[in-house]
Amino acid sequence: MVTSESLQKTLCKTLCSEVIVRQRGDLLTVSLPLVGRDGDAFTAYLEQVPAGWKISDLGNTMMRLSYENDLSKLLIGARARLYETILAENGLTDDDGEIYLTVPADQLGRGLFTLGQGLSRIEDIALWTRSRVESTFYDDLRKVLSGFIPRDKLEENYIVPGLPSAENYPIDYCIHTGARPLYLFGVNNKDKARLATIVLQYLLQSGQKFESMAVCADIDSLTTQDRHRLMNAANDVVPSIHDAESIRQKILHRMQA
Repeated sequence: MVTSESLQKTLCKTLCSEVIVRQRGDLLTVSLPLVGRDGDAFTAYLEQVPAGWKISDLGNTMMRLSYENDLSKLLIGARARLYETILAENGLTDDDGEIYLTVPADQLGRGLFTLGQGLSRIEDIALWTRSRVESTFYDDLRKVLSGFIPRDKLEENYIVPGLPSAENYPIDYCIHTGARPLYLFGVNNKDKARLATIVLQYLLQSGQKFESMAVCADIDSLTTQDRHRLMNAANDVVPSIHDAESIRQKILHRMQA
């Protein structure tokens, strides 16, 4: 029977055999037993500092991501926020593409695995496709709205009564404010931005009296033309679903007016 002591010795021996340490100028390199998406092991670069050790990737993670991605487009909007979250959760710092952390000398081992874990999560951002971002958008929007708007004031998939061909011009949410209704559209991609613009223009041409708002998944992901058309059609636009407080304030302002 394997005991905990013998298993620990076996694991320590196995893990140590997979960690390769080399000298590189003033730095030490440590090949970690963690593999990236390209099949290569992550390498940490160690530098002694007054506080202990600086453990860095020397910018290699961003370089690897750049092989298959345009970094100027990859780390924007929702993915940029995910990137900042990963850095914060792992205590990492991004210094112009170099990702690192500093640990006391007696926490070097934990620091190495923390860096490796963070780098692995950062590489996976490339897999966090726009379709995945979009797929949760309407659930997120519903949660935000239902969190502060009374049920009797909020109607989803609203069809305007008496509007010709109204079923062809649905509205994501109608919020009853006591004055003019507030028609709210969720915009998670360019197609929805164009549809919302068409619906708003049709409502205006039909003489409807209402206020309008568009909440975007990420307004920066829209083309300049789509963004401008949407902003011209809607009374108000919230650039990101993650700005829940702004959504709340803008709607409550209208409900309390």
